[in-house]
Amino acid sequence: MAPRVQPKVFILLLKTHKLTVLTTVSSTATVNDLKGEALEALQSSVLQAPSSHAEFAMDEDSDPSEWVVPKVSSMDEFELARAVKDKGRPTGLYEKLDRTAQLKNVVTNWDSVFIQFRDPNGGLFPVKVSIPPIFAEEEEDPASSAARKGKRKAVE
Repeated sequence: MAPRVQPKVFILLLKTHKLTVLTTVSSTATVNDLKGEALEALQSSVLQAPSSHAEFAMDEDSDPSEWVVPKVSSMDEFELARAVKDKGRPTGLYEKLDRTAQLKNVVTNWDSVFIQFRDPNGGLFPVKVSIPPIFAEEEEDPASSAARKGKRKAVE
């Protein structure tokens, strides 16, 4: 079977902290063009709006201030990175994307692109992102699952 042709316009997920921004960009655009989109999103007034559900959004064990997205004023204050994957699964490591590379050469449609902020000395902070589980974890009672297994006697 022939490989699937990539679309001309990518839908990408820009992720940082507990924020996900969906953006559409041309597959021939550069990473620097995507950084411009990211900067626009990070400077949006939506981030400064108070959340009426802020107390429900935070974990009980975490400090709410650690999940605040840093304020940026230029594209030099952050980099874009992608998750390093092993057999299709993220490894927890991230690699910085080359600013001059075309998107079609470094990401695919619907990929997550992570924002990595710079520290005051110019180094990069580690990627900080909260990715919720896709499926809610269901706790099953082991006794009920054992009762359902195996053959059952016919009820007369």
